Amino acid sequence: MREGHASLTALAVAMGRGLGTRSDVRDEAGSKLIPGAMGGLLRAASRREPMRWLGRVASLGLVDHVTMRMAAIDAAVSHAVARGCDQLVVLGAGLDARAQRLACLGAVDVLEVDHPDTQATKQRRVVLSQCRARSLRFVPVDFEADSLDLRLDEAGHDPLRPTFWIWEGVTPYLQLEAIDATLRTVGARSAPASGLAMTYAVEARVPLPVAARLAFSALGEPLLATLSPDEAARRSAAVGFAPLSDTDSTDWSTQYPGSARLAVLFAAERLLVAVRHATAASSV
Repeated sequence: MREGHASLTALAVAMGRGLGTRSDVRDEAGSKLIPGAMGGLLRAASRREPMRWLGRVASLGLVDHVTMRMAAIDAAVSHAVARGCDQLVVLGAGLDARAQRLACLGAVDVLEVDHPDTQATKQRRVVLSQCRARSLRFVPVDFEADSLDLRLDEAGHDPLRPTFWIWEGVTPYLQLEAIDATLRTVGARSAPASGLAMTYAVEARVPLPVAARLAFSALGEPLLATLSPDEAARRSAAVGFAPLSDTDSTDWSTQYPGSARLAVLFAAERLLVAVRHATAASSV
């Protein structure tokens, strides 16, 4: 994390989603949040198919992975809203642009939680009047010093209303204790019919694990935690969520434009989607 700026991984993910796998499968709203010359170059490249293909290959599949992941989570959001969720909390939001992009959020209050430095970059570029969500609130949280529960209270999150929680591309950078602490807060603040979309990394499927860890460490965001699918399901169930699906890029590529083969370097990441039980007690 660089003081006063978005994290390098947040920028990389936003650029990947902004380029997209096709002209009609990209995060155009998110590309407008990328500052400076990088944003201009990205928007120019996204209009040229040869440049898009070059970017997909040069990124070693990151473009395909994050674009397909985005589409899979978007679908989960749409289903949750149809089920009655009228709050969306994005944990570790980075340069997420769902509040600006998804029409299904018209009757949904969105709260974006992230480090103050990343949010500072974003807030300089977000035009609230262009949001499709009913409301958008920024919740600055330094997870090493602040209480997520307290900050959500202060931001007006209502634990009595169904909430859909997005935790995308974050857990690999946390210790298991921090993952469990956040899940306890999520469970305690989730009314029945709430939902969770959480990505996590599986150790056994990390290609070139030493090289991958060294690369992320060099960016200042070392990989720390991995989970098995059984562990991810158990941890979510312990705070009241019943798994609906657990998928990876191979599954996503059957529904959304993109290549799982091209994105093989990121094959370790999976997406767990779960729904809140009517009653449950946290035991994590």
